[in-house]
Amino acid sequence: MWPHVATSVIGFWLLASPDLLEYAGTARMNNQIVGAWLATFGLIAASESVRALRWVNVALGTWLLVAPFLLDYPDERACGSLVGGMAAIALSSIHGPSSERFGGGWTALWKGASS
Repeated sequence: MWPHVATSVIGFWLLASPDLLEYAGTARMNNQIVGAWLATFGLIAASESVRALRWVNVALGTWLLVAPFLLDYPDERACGSLVGGMAAIALSSIHGPSSERFGGGWTALWKGASS
């Protein structure tokens, strides 16, 4: 659970960094949008039953790695998204132990009815 919460902290940092480091333009907009999604999916993935959503943060982290080059960030302060992207990918790749089994699909309905 802690890696997903840490990923959310990275997302909150990306949301706040344009105001704290005072940069604007496409870097500001990208970091605020991706930061909000990163924080949201990080908190959602902290729940064991929907932990597979952590792969959304891997995709968002990958975008953070390529965005400075594709969007041509004008300011080196905005390139903190590179570090945030690498950290988000690393933290979202940690699976962690599962204490319960969830789901079962349609067969779970038939198993319960036959008992």
